[in-house]
Amino acid sequence: MLNHITYSCLLLVFVLNTNGLFASGFQSEKQVDSLLAASTRIIYDNPNAAIKIGLSAYNDKTTSVRTKIKALRLVSSAHISKRDYQKALEYTILTEELSNQLNDPILNIELLLKIGNLYQQLKIFDKSIKYLDEAEQLCLSYPEEDSVWFFLGNIYLIKGFIYKDNLNCDIALSFFDKGILEYEKTKDSGRKNNLSIAFYNKGNCYALLSEYENAKASFYKSISYAKRQQANSLISFAQKGLAEVFTLEGKYREAIDLLTIALKQSENVGDIILNLGIYKGLFENYLALNQWDDYQKYYGLYLKTQLEIKKSERNSISDSIIESYKVGVTKHEAIKTNYNNYVKYTVIFIVLTIGGMILFENKNRKSIKLLQKEIDVLQNVKENKTTLKKT
Repeated sequence: MLNHITYSCLLLVFVLNTNGLFASGFQSEKQVDSLLAASTRIIYDNPNAAIKIGLSAYNDKTTSVRTKIKALRLVSSAHISKRDYQKALEYTILTEELSNQLNDPILNIELLLKIGNLYQQLKIFDKSIKYLDEAEQLCLSYPEEDSVWFFLGNIYLIKGFIYKDNLNCDIALSFFDKGILEYEKTKDSGRKNNLSIAFYNKGNCYALLSEYENAKASFYKSISYAKRQQANSLISFAQKGLAEVFTLEGKYREAIDLLTIALKQSENVGDIILNLGIYKGLFENYLALNQWDDYQKYYGLYLKTQLEIKKSERNSISDSIIESYKVGVTKHEAIKTNYNNYVKYTVIFIVLTIGGMILFENKNRKSIKLLQKEIDVLQNVKENKTTLKKT
């Protein structure tokens, strides 16, 4: 694990001298792999810096294919943090193309799963299911079952999201349950965070079905699993979900108390989507209790956060437009250069052709004149012989 000073130094060296960083060989490759891993820390706080680091590593000609793949995955993850799922998908597909150079089934599963997840985020559900099915088949055919339990859990979880988004909670619940079974098999405690996510989404489904007791039981399990991993954002999400059930039951004070805890819990998380949901819950419950000052306070925070999200989305769109413009300019310049070269070479070809034709014509004329002279000479000789015979 890199300490903060080492990480900062590596980051500075990488950004300032990306072209020469790999020149020293294997140690540099290891150094950059460590830097790419450490750069995941800034994905949410400074995604643009993470993107710059990832692209620098990818574009360096001395990096290995595997390191390039790691770099592209960092870039994709940074775009996800900006909620620019289209860009994230582009880089993930590029990663998939690059991975074809490696014979690594687990890597292929991870990439298919990520593409499926991104299509789900973009609400392109048919393509999402297609990639998830491919990933599932690879998992089921993989000889070491324990290596793919976590991936199967993710596949079923994302399929659950798709059915929940389509308001088919009965099918969604069955997939969440299948995902939970796979997660429970894995021995890697660090991967059990997804159990909290699965139970959170089960709770949402039960709430939509008005099965409030089942919903609360699921949210309590989500909180429990999140606390084991000390995952503050997941704890707050589950608390928000539980508070929504309290609101539906008319328990406005209990909902406010829980949302207040969730808000404090998420202070250092920096997830504006989570904050938006908490502020919404708070102002709605204060409104139900006719506490106007608190209602106005949290409604104001809700509107402010909503504005931040809009600005973030607009910036992402603006960045995409700028990037598309740059690509367009590059293509235009390439086309212009190709056209200029085409015109130049065409003119040269025409000049050379015309010149060759002129030379050929002059040569032909000279040859014709010579032949004519020879014919004239022969004709004169013939005439002279005929005259002599007559004489």
